[in-house]
Amino acid sequence: MLTKEKLSKIVEEAIGTLHYTCSVANLDSQNSFAIYLYDQLNDELAANLFIHEGNKPGWFRVDSIPDLKNKTDREVLRLINSQLFDYFNEQLEQKYYIKLLNTDYGYLARVEGTDSWSVTSLKIAKMSNQKVAFTADEIHEMANDEVFANLSATDLLRAAEEVKED
Repeated sequence: MLTKEKLSKIVEEAIGTLHYTCSVANLDSQNSFAIYLYDQLNDELAANLFIHEGNKPGWFRVDSIPDLKNKTDREVLRLINSQLFDYFNEQLEQKYYIKLLNTDYGYLARVEGTDSWSVTSLKIAKMSNQKVAFTADEIHEMANDEVFANLSATDLLRAAEEVKED
């Protein structure tokens, strides 16, 4: 789910070193945001973007109200839109559970924001805010981690089960 912090990071990356400032605000609901893009040189509003994320992964709408004064305004809006599409495209990427043992407690889990791994049940992992669904790219990256030195990417992918819901 998109957060104000994640959206701010997307916009700041899109702006980069260009002469713009922005503010991001939550609108009337939890999944609606507004981006206000200002020209830093004259402090004028260059554009408003309104983003509404639907209740299913990949469902979103972006409405923009450009006050395009120059070519750079359009370029920044294109960059922001491109990064938003990349973000939502990631939400649609297939994810997998990795079952390492033949029990309900055999799922690989990672504590969010750390390098700590555990093998647990899906229910416990979700209740304790652990990540249990991984994309194919993440599984390949895991295979290169020294924690999984005894397992290859093929071993991990064989143990992977497609996530049915999440």
